Amino acid sequence: MFHKRHPEVGARPGTLVLGPATSPVTVQVTRVSSQHVSTNTCDSIEELPGPDESDSLLWIDIQGLHDGEILQQIAKTFEISPLAMEDLVNVPQRPKSELFRHHHLVVAHCLIVNEHDKAAVGQLGIIFGKNYVLTFHQNCEHVLSPIRNRLDNPGARLRRKGPDYLVYAILDACVDGCYPFLEGLGDTIETMEQAALQSPRPELLAQIHTAKNLLARLRRSIWPQKEVVLALLTGDSPFIADDTRSYIRDTADHCAQLADVVDMYRESTSGLVNTYMSSVAHRSNEIMKVLTLLTSVFVPPTFLAGVYGMNFNEMPELSIPNAYPIALGIMGLMIAGTIFYFQRRGWLTGALITAKSGVRSAKVNQSNENQSKETRQVAQNIVLKGDFEAVSRQAA
Repeated sequence: MFHKRHPEVGARPGTLVLGPATSPVTVQVTRVSSQHVSTNTCDSIEELPGPDESDSLLWIDIQGLHDGEILQQIAKTFEISPLAMEDLVNVPQRPKSELFRHHHLVVAHCLIVNEHDKAAVGQLGIIFGKNYVLTFHQNCEHVLSPIRNRLDNPGARLRRKGPDYLVYAILDACVDGCYPFLEGLGDTIETMEQAALQSPRPELLAQIHTAKNLLARLRRSIWPQKEVVLALLTGDSPFIADDTRSYIRDTADHCAQLADVVDMYRESTSGLVNTYMSSVAHRSNEIMKVLTLLTSVFVPPTFLAGVYGMNFNEMPELSIPNAYPIALGIMGLMIAGTIFYFQRRGWLTGALITAKSGVRSAKVNQSNENQSKETRQVAQNIVLKGDFEAVSRQAA
């Protein structure tokens, strides 16, 4: 469900609601030029640099959103609007892009998968201006680390471009990070489709509904993020160069592709419910068919046994020599005739095929479980334990 850090009702706009101090705030300062890249960590507020007129790019990464003194100092130094600071600190916010007088605000979402394969969505706030980029997040370091590694390459385009290109690289990393998760989720949906056809079980229906909720939460992040990238592409922000928009267009294509995949998966999971219910109804009908045939086979002998079991005094057939074996023979002929009739009509063959297919499906399902135990475990963690708002709750 939705959980957000928000101020009290009636509070002034721009009120910051700080989260719990789960870990120390880390402020990492990186200066980038075509010839040199330097990175250091600020241990005090006094060491925080401000915007200057140099040609180098200043990138300040703030990991941790619970130190109000540091946040206020950064807002004062870079003239960040209180409304922008509210969007950066009071997480989670809907992905957005907003242009202010001295800077441009971008709120993005990135996917976080921990060591237990549990997924969550983290918020990454970005403020960028003429020659600086500020990033605010709680635990999105896995998105920024590859970008820092690219800066170590002397020929990297990140060294020659401006802050808008760095913002593009961050957004592109956030978007592309969804691909591995969606690929794994697609394998999980295929596994559930096979299970729905071969061995539908009650726990499978719970997994399908959990997957649908999971995709609904993911859709609430991907579609707004698509709007953000399109806004950067088509907007008239003075902080975005024209040559950077061609790269942003590629990220917009990736967002559109992810949105299509999420919608396709949602349709698949919705269809899985119908497939599951149809499969359960079909198996129930086949079981009832087999039971009905078995019952029908023994109805004629039961009728004969009931007639001669009424214990009347005058029943001529009871005095016939060898009446008991004759009655058993007639019952056997009735059973054989009924079976022959069912066989000629094809009813008995269909029932036997259904029974054999059920046994075969159980064996195949057991084989699949043994061969893909690790995949099913990952799927269970993703589908049954996936919580796309866990990070936001911890931050709150």
